[in-house]
Amino acid sequence: MNEEAPAIPEILLGFTRGVAPSKWGKRWRAVSPQPLSIVPFPRPYGRPGNASDFDMLLERTAPGQVPVGTEDHATRTHHALRLYDEALAIVLPKGHELTGVETISLAELADVRILDHPNHSPAWPAPEPWADPAWMPANITAALDVVATGLGGILMPAPLARHITDKHQHLTIRISDPVVGGTVWASWPVERDAPDMQHLAGVMRGRTARSSRTVDAAGDGAGGARAGAAGGGAGSGSGDPQKRTQPAQKKKPKLNPNSRGAQLQAAKEKREREKAERRKAKRR
Repeated sequence: MNEEAPAIPEILLGFTRGVAPSKWGKRWRAVSPQPLSIVPFPRPYGRPGNASDFDMLLERTAPGQVPVGTEDHATRTHHALRLYDEALAIVLPKGHELTGVETISLAELADVRILDHPNHSPAWPAPEPWADPAWMPANITAALDVVATGLGGILMPAPLARHITDKHQHLTIRISDPVVGGTVWASWPVERDAPDMQHLAGVMRGRTARSSRTVDAAGDGAGGARAGAAGGGAGSGSGDPQKRTQPAQKKKPKLNPNSRGAQLQAAKEKREREKAERRKAKRR
């Protein structure tokens, strides 16, 4: 009797909110018969509590940071491949005076009240400090609840904002300047490193059915992961083009009354008038 071939073990790939892994799943199915299940996890930054259930994770870090366990080669617990940087966005309350604006520059952001929250990166424009530190929201979800009250806006990665905000309560505007909102990585435990993990990492770096594994094998797995964690690898050159940061667009000298620039200028003038009125009221 012919013995049945052993079943190919399934790879379980977890992904954080705001990441769209379907393109990699499609590429994987084109180059490998090994089953791949893609499962979301709710934690917006870092790894979920059940991280050990997954073979590989697509996780987000704050700008300039690397996944936990990849900082030092001597004590490394995980390999990590940097996939792409995310754009930054400002989330404002629904009905804000900037409604209808799609992008805003850092200079224009100076007229927006930015609230502090636990995931606000030092690399972003400084937020207004809370009079009492205890008032700071406990997490980014709580911060969105504060935004909905109309108190101000918060900064966060644009893909995450599009995924977790409520369109009935929030307004999301992307920052046009090339400021990193977050970085998405593929990470997997050192003890799980195997040809299938290296192959999947290679697919995420752009390998297709026509690519040669022999040519770029040195860049996969542990070697490629170390390069990615150090800031190289597939970091700045790959990922979803819609999620890359874009350079700011130059303004035209003359503004159309219905243009974004005209709207922002009107909002700025309104704020200046309100400030002037408050100063007059204090002098009375």
